[in-house]
Amino acid sequence: MTPFGAGPLGYVAELEPSERIVLAQLAGDVAQMLQDQGGAGRGRDGGPVGDLDDADTAWVPPGWNGPAPDAATPAPRDPAVRRLLPDASTDAGVAAEFRRFTQAELADEKVGRLVLLAQMLVDGEPATAAPFVVARDVAQRVAAALTDVRLVLAQRLELETDEQVEDLYDELAAQDVPDDDAGPRRFLVSVFLLTGLLQESLVEEMLTDLRSGGVTPGE
Repeated sequence: MTPFGAGPLGYVAELEPSERIVLAQLAGDVAQMLQDQGGAGRGRDGGPVGDLDDADTAWVPPGWNGPAPDAATPAPRDPAVRRLLPDASTDAGVAAEFRRFTQAELADEKVGRLVLLAQMLVDGEPATAAPFVVARDVAQRVAAALTDVRLVLAQRLELETDEQVEDLYDELAAQDVPDDDAGPRRFLVSVFLLTGLLQESLVEEMLTDLRSGGVTPGE
């Protein structure tokens, strides 16, 4: 993987085909989690809302079942989803009321960004090596989607501090000898670091554009 750099058509990174497929699957998995536990696909009253726009539905995550049924939206059970949709207040009553009015809409926005990211990753021939180009007008949405994937992976790895994140590089380097028991964690660590490099380099290029007076990403 090569981090994002600026190009004439947007921001460009180099990804291996396997990296594209893994990231697309993870984005789809997180979108599904938000549908199942975050109330994505429901309006403020818990009822179904309209479909996402065509750009967000050209590719949908595996198992996507469309709008959720008419029902109240509870707080997410999965702590990873709680990281994406945290309590707005330490007061339980205030937090519940805030969720009632905002959680479904916020989950919908996140799902739309995640589906867009997955669609872009598998667009064309994902099994062949090709630059991953993010147009400037969708860069903010892609960066936000990468952040959400990274937050879920951080929870699965039980990461709470920047120091724990930095230690992952040493942990990965120390696992040169294959270990079946360490395999699943090593995979999560590798994808977490990959996602972080992509997200951080994309944001840095966006900030460079802003500082230089270029096109504002997302506009």
